[in-house]
Amino acid sequence: MVKIKEMFEIYERAKDDMKFLITSDVRSKILISLNEGSKNLENLRNEIHLSSSTILHGMNQLKQKDIVVKESGNYSLSQTGKMAAIIFEDFMKALSSLSTCKNLFLNHETKCIPNSLIKDIGCLNDAVLIKSTTTDVLRPHTVLSDLLSTTRNVKHLSSVFYPQNVELFLRNLEERGNVDIIFTREVLDKLVGFLDHVELENWISSGKLKLGCVNDSMKIFLTVGDDFMAMGLFSAEGNYDLNLFLISKGEEAISWGNRLFNHYLRHAEKFET
Repeated sequence: MVKIKEMFEIYERAKDDMKFLITSDVRSKILISLNEGSKNLENLRNEIHLSSSTILHGMNQLKQKDIVVKESGNYSLSQTGKMAAIIFEDFMKALSSLSTCKNLFLNHETKCIPNSLIKDIGCLNDAVLIKSTTTDVLRPHTVLSDLLSTTRNVKHLSSVFYPQNVELFLRNLEERGNVDIIFTREVLDKLVGFLDHVELENWISSGKLKLGCVNDSMKIFLTVGDDFMAMGLFSAEGNYDLNLFLISKGEEAISWGNRLFNHYLRHAEKFET
């Protein structure tokens, strides 16, 4: 109850400012535009596609809040305005990600994603969902296999065992760069039984392959390469959903995927042959 009360108090302090930024297309677009840098009225008019009078009205409102300053005919964000614009854009990207990825997050297990990364969910705003179809049930994994065939430096985090992908991770390992894999104990035991032990020992001793295991309660399927990230989740009932993958080639999404992998890496037990 204490935390709820504190959040209500924060809301009361912040609600007017939130409404001020969100409820006006003009003010919002000015904020987004000026976050790129200083601009004059003509630049703004060409970008926002509104009349000068409409832009100036919104600009005066922003100036009264000390969000915008004018100097030598150019408008720019104040220091607090710059901070507000960054927060505002992050908020927009987060809402966009939630909308784009709604089918993945809805009725799926999301506790596997730490709160610090949920706050940065806007990094996934350019992601796409790859779904199974009646004529191609394995489409999500086919797309992932195609991406794996050309990428380097793979990081894989999973509580399910999919032999075809493991073969792709380890194929041409010398040319692939480094491969880091974190499994649950049950899946790691399955992997070790699946591979040739001499070959496995050579890969690990050379440093090309690193294996780790985490608690069996982990419920996620994550693959990150140099040029993509892919994620699958378990259903709320506890079953892995083979039919839906989130995939992105965006730099922010790849960075987000690496941070999620590193979150589990910090808690992983290193596998030794």
